[in-house]
Amino acid sequence: MKKLLLLVCAAVMSLSASAQAGDKALGAQFVFGSQTNNIGFGVKGQYYVTDHLRGEASFDYFFKNKGLTMWDINANAHYLINVADKFNVYPLAGIGYTNWSYRYVVHVKNEPNGPNSTEEVKGTDGRIAINLGGGVEYAVTDNIILNAEMKYQIISNYNQLVLGVGVAYKF
Repeated sequence: MKKLLLLVCAAVMSLSASAQAGDKALGAQFVFGSQTNNIGFGVKGQYYVTDHLRGEASFDYFFKNKGLTMWDINANAHYLINVADKFNVYPLAGIGYTNWSYRYVVHVKNEPNGPNSTEEVKGTDGRIAINLGGGVEYAVTDNIILNAEMKYQIISNYNQLVLGVGVAYKF
């Protein structure tokens, strides 16, 4: 009877522990940035330091909108909290580097009654970001994870909320 009880306990623990220290995951995501006011695409890699603590490196590219494009590289930490079978929530904190590129055409009036001309204004600006937020994830299978995430990037003169929806393959 004791052996049967021990076997049942071991089976339940193996079912509920979906992430183990040393697991890795690769994923892709669609993102929306409030400052760029546009969508983008990203890739990410994750490493489970412990059963609850996960590190993540990601790269996101936001498509051009009204002359503005942006990309970022992030290193975040997630603390996984299992709230139901196959369902986790997590707060996140991290650091990132953002790069903003702009290209605008400006119409210039040379003289009061003269012809108008156009002038192109372009440039780039890189900034360090602090990331704070959270997310939810659902394990469709032992290896396929769906997630939704919200993070606020604190960036000098460029603060923005980034929303993401993605999928990851855990191995």
